[in-house]
Amino acid sequence: MLSPEKAGKEGACKSSSSQGHWKLKMDIKHVKDYIYWLYYQYLLITCSYVLEPWEQSMFHTITVTVFAMVVYTAYVFVPIHVRLAFEFFSQIFGGQPDSTVNIVN
Repeated sequence: MLSPEKAGKEGACKSSSSQGHWKLKMDIKHVKDYIYWLYYQYLLITCSYVLEPWEQSMFHTITVTVFAMVVYTAYVFVPIHVRLAFEFFSQIFGGQPDSTVNIVN
């Protein structure tokens, strides 16, 4: 048999474990509710809640495609333009000019 102290500690561990599980479950529910809330805000902002289901699917497909193209374009071309702008402004504001003489050993 377990002593009252050990039984109390064992029950506390089980209680703590179930509370941790319950908290995780509540956190997941909170995240799920937040995602639903964001989706609802998206429907309200775009006014797509008034569309029929097939129109909504077409609208969402086009929106996701355009968003993906914008992200891809920004990922590929923005660093190039930032580098070119940096070179341009460094030449204007007195950056070191590139030497045209090759150093030969």
